[in-house]
Amino acid sequence: MEHAVLLTKQPDNGYTARSLLLPEIVVSGDDEASTLAQLRTALIEVQQHSRVVQIDVPWPDATTSNPWLRLAGVFADDPSWEEFQAAIAIHRAQLDEPQA
Repeated sequence: MEHAVLLTKQPDNGYTARSLLLPEIVVSGDDEASTLAQLRTALIEVQQHSRVVQIDVPWPDATTSNPWLRLAGVFADDPSWEEFQAAIAIHRAQLDEPQA
């Protein structure tokens, strides 16, 4: 299996490598080849002792977990709502005008 690897040259002329799939695995070496070999060994070790499993995580009910829902409809009967919306439109138009 191929892995995307971030190989970085260090200021001390060494190299570090990390798998982008498992970024917690970081190895260092004196040259590219030895650094990549160390990373390959570390990834093989992880693969030998690990497996991927699927778990079910319940999705929260949006009506009980969204704190903004309690404000939904708060302006439904507000007589000044249209005036408020018009003022916002005017303000936005002023912001869009080119500066002199």
